[in-house]
Amino acid sequence: MKSRPIRSAIAVAALAGSAIAGAGPVKMWAAEQWTPQHNVEFIVPTAAGSTMDLLARVIQKAWQEQKSVTVPITVEAKSGAGGAVAWTYVSRKEGDGHYIAISGPTLLANEILHVGDLSYRDITPIAQLFTEYTVFAVRADGPIKTGADLVQAMRSSKAPSIGVAPGFGGSNHVAFLKLAGAAKIDPNTLTMVPFRGANDSVTALLGGHIDVADATMSALAPFLHSGKLRAIAIAAPKRLDGEHSDIPTWREQGFDVVEGNWRGIIGPKNLSPSALAFWDRQVAQLVKSPEWADVLKRYQWDADYADSAASKRFLDHQYEELKATFAHLKASK
Repeated sequence: MKSRPIRSAIAVAALAGSAIAGAGPVKMWAAEQWTPQHNVEFIVPTAAGSTMDLLARVIQKAWQEQKSVTVPITVEAKSGAGGAVAWTYVSRKEGDGHYIAISGPTLLANEILHVGDLSYRDITPIAQLFTEYTVFAVRADGPIKTGADLVQAMRSSKAPSIGVAPGFGGSNHVAFLKLAGAAKIDPNTLTMVPFRGANDSVTALLGGHIDVADATMSALAPFLHSGKLRAIAIAAPKRLDGEHSDIPTWREQGFDVVEGNWRGIIGPKNLSPSALAFWDRQVAQLVKSPEWADVLKRYQWDADYADSAASKRFLDHQYEELKATFAHLKASK
C-alpha cells in the first residue's frame, strides 16, 4: 500500500527534473493543451450560399460569440467534383488542426463512384451533426402536382429533367435513384442534371431550365413560402412539424423512399489527438447550447449528434450501406 505514494513521488520528481531540463514531458503537456494559434479555415464543399455554407457560418458565429474559439475563423467555399476539391484540400493539411470542413454523403459516394482519388479514410472524423431529409419540388404552375404525377412522368417517353446537387452520388441523387427503384423505373432512362449546390439547382428550376429538383428544406423554404415552387414529397420517415407539415412522405404515396443529407465536421488526415480533442470539445459544447437548438428547429434539421469516435463508426456503416445501394442499382440496369 505504501509503495504507490513512493512510486508517485519518484514519478513527480522525474517529471520535475525533465521539466527543468526542458525535456519531452513538457512538450507532451503542451501538446495535450493544443488550441488554434492563428486563423482557422472552415471549408465548405459546395457553393457559397448553399446549405453547407449556411451551416458553417452558423457554427462560426456561435463559436466566436461564445468565445470558445478565440482566433478568427474564415468560412471558404471550395466547390467542385461533388466535394472532392474541398476534402482533398483539407486532407492534405495533414495533422494540422487549423483546417476543418463540413462533410456530407458525397464524401463516401465519391470513393464508390471513383470521383477523384480521396478516400473517406484520408480525413479525420470530428463529429456528426444532423440529417436534413430530401424534399422533391416542382414549379407551382407546372403540370406535376403530386408525387404520383412525378412517377408517371418519369415512366413516360419524355421523362422530366431532374436537378441533383452537389453533383452525382449525393443524397439528392440517391433519393431519385431510390424512387426509380421503388417505382420499378430504369434509372438509365432519367435525365439527371448535376449542380454544384442546391441553390444552383433550385435557381435552374425557378428559371424553367429543369423540371424537378430535390433539395433540403433550407434551400427550398423561401420559394415554397412565396408560392413559386410546390413540394410534392419528402423522403423522410415521417412528415415535418410546423409550417411544412402538409408535405406528404413518399411512404404515404406508396413508395418506400427515405433519404437525407447528413452533415458532419471533419479534419485533415492524421489529425493529432490533441487537436481532435479540442474540436471534439467545441462541437460537444455547441450542440448543447440553446442557440443550436433554435437553429435545428428553425431549419428543421433532425439532430443526430455523434462525437469523433461514433462519427468514425457512422461513416464506416454508411459507406457499406451506400456501396450496397449502388451495387443494387448497377445490378438492376
